Amino acid sequence: MGSTLVTDEKLQVVLDNVAPCTLPKDAYGPEPLQWLKTRAAVWAWISWPHKAAERLPAWVTGMNDRICVVAWDTDRGERNTVVWRNAVTRRTPEAT
Repeated sequence: MGSTLVTDEKLQVVLDNVAPCTLPKDAYGPEPLQWLKTRAAVWAWISWPHKAAERLPAWVTGMNDRICVVAWDTDRGERNTVVWRNAVTRRTPEAT
C-alpha cells in the first residue's frame, strides 16, 4: 500500500487549485453584463476561502454597474472570477 503522507509539494498543488471566491448571480443586480471587446487592465482584489484577499494585476472582461468579471494569469493558466466593481482600479498594462 502506498504512503498516505501529505508532502509539501502535494499540499501546494491542492492550494494552488483552490477556486477564488466569486459573487453569486443575485449580486449582479438588474443591469445586464456588458462584455468588453478589448480587455481593460486593472488591479483587482481577489478573495480566497483559504487565505487573505490579494491585489492582483488582472483584466476586466465584462462588467455592469455593480460587478466586474476579471481574469488574471497564473503559472497554471488563466483564472477568472466575479468581484464587486469597487474592488477594481485601472492600471497601465505594463504595471505589475
